[in-house]
Amino acid sequence: MADEAKSNKLNRELLRWIQSLDLAYSIKNVKRDFANGFLVAEILSRYYDKDISMHSYDNGIGMKVRKDNWDQLVKIFGRFVDLEPLTNKSDIDAIVHCQNGAAVVFLTKLYQCLTKRTIQPTAVANLPSSGHIAAPMSIAKSLNTVDEIPPYAKPTNSAFIRDKMREPEIAEMRDQTQLNRRVRDIHSQLEETQHLERLMTDTPDRYPAIRSASKATVLRGATKPVRNDDSNPVLMTQQIVREVQIKTINQKGLEKLRATREAKENESLGYSGSSCLLGEARGVASFDTRGMNGSMPEVIQKRRPLDLLNEIVARKLSSMELILKPRGGKDKFENFLDNVSEGNVFGESESFLDFPRDFWKFVGLMYPMLAEHDESHILFHTTVHLFIVLGQHCVRRDSSAASLFMPEFLLPKLTVILYQYSNKRAPLLRILYAFLPNTVLAHIQAIKQLREALNDDIPLFIHLLAVLIVMESELDETLVDLYHYYCCIGLETTCEKLRAACLSMLIPFLNYDVNLVVDLLPRLTQLSSRHAWWEVKAQLVIVASAVLRIEPPRDFTEQIELCLTIIEREFHPEASLNLRRVGLSYLSRNLEHYQELVPLYIDVLLSLPAVLPILGASGAVYQLLPLVTNWDSMAIAKQVFYEHKNNNSADPDVLLVILKCFEQLLHTNQQLNVRMLYDQMKNYVVLGFASANTCKLSASIFRIAVAALDGSDTDVFQYAALVDALQQLITRDVEDVRQQTVVKMLHDAHVLSSVWAERVLRCVSNLRSTCDADTFKASLFSITFEL
Repeated sequence: MADEAKSNKLNRELLRWIQSLDLAYSIKNVKRDFANGFLVAEILSRYYDKDISMHSYDNGIGMKVRKDNWDQLVKIFGRFVDLEPLTNKSDIDAIVHCQNGAAVVFLTKLYQCLTKRTIQPTAVANLPSSGHIAAPMSIAKSLNTVDEIPPYAKPTNSAFIRDKMREPEIAEMRDQTQLNRRVRDIHSQLEETQHLERLMTDTPDRYPAIRSASKATVLRGATKPVRNDDSNPVLMTQQIVREVQIKTINQKGLEKLRATREAKENESLGYSGSSCLLGEARGVASFDTRGMNGSMPEVIQKRRPLDLLNEIVARKLSSMELILKPRGGKDKFENFLDNVSEGNVFGESESFLDFPRDFWKFVGLMYPMLAEHDESHILFHTTVHLFIVLGQHCVRRDSSAASLFMPEFLLPKLTVILYQYSNKRAPLLRILYAFLPNTVLAHIQAIKQLREALNDDIPLFIHLLAVLIVMESELDETLVDLYHYYCCIGLETTCEKLRAACLSMLIPFLNYDVNLVVDLLPRLTQLSSRHAWWEVKAQLVIVASAVLRIEPPRDFTEQIELCLTIIEREFHPEASLNLRRVGLSYLSRNLEHYQELVPLYIDVLLSLPAVLPILGASGAVYQLLPLVTNWDSMAIAKQVFYEHKNNNSADPDVLLVILKCFEQLLHTNQQLNVRMLYDQMKNYVVLGFASANTCKLSASIFRIAVAALDGSDTDVFQYAALVDALQQLITRDVEDVRQQTVVKMLHDAHVLSSVWAERVLRCVSNLRSTCDADTFKASLFSITFEL
């Protein structure tokens, strides 16, 4: 304690200088009073009054307040050359964590930088360097000093670990698993250091009397014989104790011991003779006879690698009570890989719900896969998929028990990654939602738990809500109010990234209640400025485009004018290239109803550069060539069709590529190739009518096919798969997008020519005969063709 008080004592000259500055708070405890940096800022304000604003600094005691204050101070240090010696991060971390002597050393440097005077530093203990296991100087200053401390006065292991836990690197750890691992490392290295001290050549420290006696013998002269009363010569001799020699174990002997132990374990597991996994003819192990140091030969067991893997898989799965689907003639390891690839490892027999402690251990084992790999790494994607599948299985079995896993086991671990990596937030939130039933009440409860876990970081919580709202399949009034409340808070922040994320939340609100977004339009117009980030501007254009596409339930004249004002202000030829590309994509759907946007749209379209905005290291310019006019449409369409023809549903990207190929072939008068491609791909194109996302693409392909087949005898509307698709669509409501799209496709073919008109009427008549009369009359087929 005396050493600590001495290390935190200010020099007389330093104390007089601080008192002369007339600070707002008196100094009582040096290491505590300067920890938050408030007094340091006040000292600097006496010298740089125009650069320091004291209202920006908080005189608090929390760790977040301390770091915020010191971050501002570091920026001030970097702006002045005289203060550059104060930018050492390790020194600042030591002050923040109230390490002994750190504040005195820093104040000495600050005094020398500001006054240009030298000062005789006080005797301050050296600060422990982070990342190394070394006792603080308050515990053991040096080896010589430790020698003078009696054994009962030396620090205990718990005191040593407590002092190490106060170091910045360990004090800021959030993960309990890493913290426990670090404590174990510190304790093991401390025990190793103590063991080495006991093996020193000098007399052990625990016998100070013997050590002082041995030192005294050095100062005495040589021993002399003495005589007793009987005049018999007696020679006093000193007993010599030999130094203890430590002999390291031989490596070959260690291998022998390990092999013998594994052989005994195998016998207990039933693998002593042969492997039941590999068949009767394949043995588990082979034996090698070797000699060690010229001694008698010894038997060393060699294990087959696959047998080791089989035993590991069997042992791990049995301990986790998991069962693999049997595969005839396959090893357990190979069977495990096959089941993992098929998603069958966690079946009905998985019992994580019955053993939560095992699930906690499982999360700890898989955590490095999520924390140490990038979001594009295959291990990260595989681990995310594994957790999602596991969560879905748990929810199907017991949704109430599975929902407890999220706040108890997953959220404490994943919170650390959510803080550090923004690109990993979406997949990690999918993991959290996978362990919850798909109900509004469960999601509201999860959001509240996430709010409690991120209580000290509201901006991060709002950004996570911007990601979560996209995952919501159902919204109700309570959930929408929760999202809307934090969205309004985020829009008022100065962080451009958070503002852009909150703007993206407005699109889901439009589908629930238009008024939630319409009422915010006046505030959105204020967000637009020349200094705003391009992504904020892009989100404003997207929101304005979405508002213009809705059917207004009331008079929206004023709101429409605000949307057009936002578009004209942000979408122009001088805007950011990314903003122009986003605007061209989203505003293309508004041109039909808002013709006043067409001139602006054409100006921006023609302003796009013909070359990529990227320069290579060679300085070459890369031309951005149009793909459709340069690729081989026949080869592209065939290849993309062959890769997806066996799918049960049509992919919108595949249909889009096929449509562009058909358009290019028809534009170049290759009607014969269009007919041939359509004959091959008609099954896949018909699948597109089953989904609202692909219905319009399939209808466009059929229009091109009808135009290419004009004058031929082929009637595309008598194709059996198309007739079945139309029969399913006729039972839909008239508001269904798929029925509207198909009827419009038939109407376009009806007006093409008299031949196609006859074929369309024949197709519609057949549909009327195969369905109920009332159903047909209520459909758009009867209304459009008056049948």
